[in-house]
Amino acid sequence: MKTLKTLFICIFLSSNVVAQVGEESSSTKSNSPRSEFKHAINICPIAPIFGFYSINYEYLISPKNGIVARFDYEDVPKAYTDASIESSGIGFTLNYRRHLSGEMNSLFLGAYTRYRNYKGNGDLEADKFDLDIQSYSFGLNAGKRWAWNSGFNIVFSLGYGLDINTREANPTNNSIESIIDQFEEEYEFMSPFYGEFSIGYTF
Repeated sequence: MKTLKTLFICIFLSSNVVAQVGEESSSTKSNSPRSEFKHAINICPIAPIFGFYSINYEYLISPKNGIVARFDYEDVPKAYTDASIESSGIGFTLNYRRHLSGEMNSLFLGAYTRYRNYKGNGDLEADKFDLDIQSYSFGLNAGKRWAWNSGFNIVFSLGYGLDINTREANPTNNSIESIIDQFEEEYEFMSPFYGEFSIGYTF
């Protein structure tokens, strides 16, 4: 909760600063091709090294307002528990962005909602079990998109919020529940943290 409050305060303070910068830059905005971009398709270039694949699409519904849809797929390593849980997950994020410069090439503030679902199976001594974890996240984020006239762009964004998890195991007992607890605790990406580093094309 302390981390969440700190992030919200930082976003609030930064919004006042970047809003002034955005107003100044918009008054001197050139007629460059990038000022007309309304679409962007991006992927994370380094995530596949870790078994993670992410693609997102943003559409500017007005010069300062954008909607982002993001899809993730992840192949989770078995190393998190002694049960060698083999699992994979998918995620879908819907993100609103307020572009302070009134174009794709801009600082932005946003709010997101995300759904994730991880399915897998494990083997704990003589007990084999199936696992299903669902996660719902809601939060705020802030970031920057750098866009060039060629269409190439880079995005960096961070955010945090609230997270609600539900899970099911079949069959279940105290040992299986304990090993799933360990899996959830050690798997750091099962949290309301939001992060994006991506490259792509704007048009």
